[in-house]
Amino acid sequence: MRAEDRKGRGIVWTSERASRDDWPRAWRWIEPLFGDFDPRTIPPEQMQGLRRHISEKVSEGEAFRTIKVWRALWKKMAVMGYCAPGADPSMAMPNSAPQPRNDLWTDHEVKRLVQRAWRLGYRGLAACMAVAWDSQLSPVDLRTLTASQKRRDGAGTYFAVERAKTGRAAAATLSLWSDAILNAYLEGLGFELLDNAALFRTRHVEPTTAGGRRWLPRPYSKDKLGKDFAAVRAAVFGPEETRQLADMRRSGTVEAFAGGASPGGVSAKMANTLSASTRLQKTYAPVHIATVRQVDGAREIGRARIREQKDTESVTAPVNLVSRKTRNQP
Repeated sequence: MRAEDRKGRGIVWTSERASRDDWPRAWRWIEPLFGDFDPRTIPPEQMQGLRRHISEKVSEGEAFRTIKVWRALWKKMAVMGYCAPGADPSMAMPNSAPQPRNDLWTDHEVKRLVQRAWRLGYRGLAACMAVAWDSQLSPVDLRTLTASQKRRDGAGTYFAVERAKTGRAAAATLSLWSDAILNAYLEGLGFELLDNAALFRTRHVEPTTAGGRRWLPRPYSKDKLGKDFAAVRAAVFGPEETRQLADMRRSGTVEAFAGGASPGGVSAKMANTLSASTRLQKTYAPVHIATVRQVDGAREIGRARIREQKDTESVTAPVNLVSRKTRNQP
């Protein structure tokens, strides 16, 4: 029914979006235990046991999503007469969302990661991280970037993308730094990518029949991107470091707000629902490259504030962007 509803509205999901659908993901847990039961006979204790089992076996986030889907499914079943609307057994227990991640990267730390990745031969990863830092795209969106999405305007390079998670349009802008790294990586590939081929590739090598080795760079998968990032992260910060590539997206938002960016502008850049009036934003303020570049400027201001911030100061306080070393120069 959900697929037919999307089809009727002309919505086509990519494989990435389909893989992130919580309903079939939750049904893998619900069906073996409750699939053949009358929903009216399921006691709250069994729902509580299911949630605890998922939390221990996978994660608290997985358990939260499963119960959330169950509650939505109960409402559908009630409409079809399979159960009573107010008799959901899962409502007898709390289903609190897990605390969100709050880890952050700084501009200096990201540039150290990019530099080390390049020197270790992870040039596709180095370019991916540079683009991630400036564009604030998620890892799944980075992995699906292609040459056909690359654009230029008077201010520089950007990617015109549709986010895998939300399907919303985004303008993923680059700085001169990330654009230069991306171009150096593409020029060093040794072959020309097709317009619809994934940009970021591994440093994969395979043995040949003659006993040598050949480089066969493959598009990054979710697991391979995570493993290579972890290897470079450990080389720079040690094995104890746990921050992720996805945390760069949050870090850019912190910079932008510290620099005075508006929620609507940040929402336009990130193609999410950060803005409070999301429906009006979507209707009257579609993604515009000029709006996104204003957020990039705010990030530069915020980055300077974060660098100069003292423990007793707020990052929202005014900051003099002139370097101390050049302040007295004409």
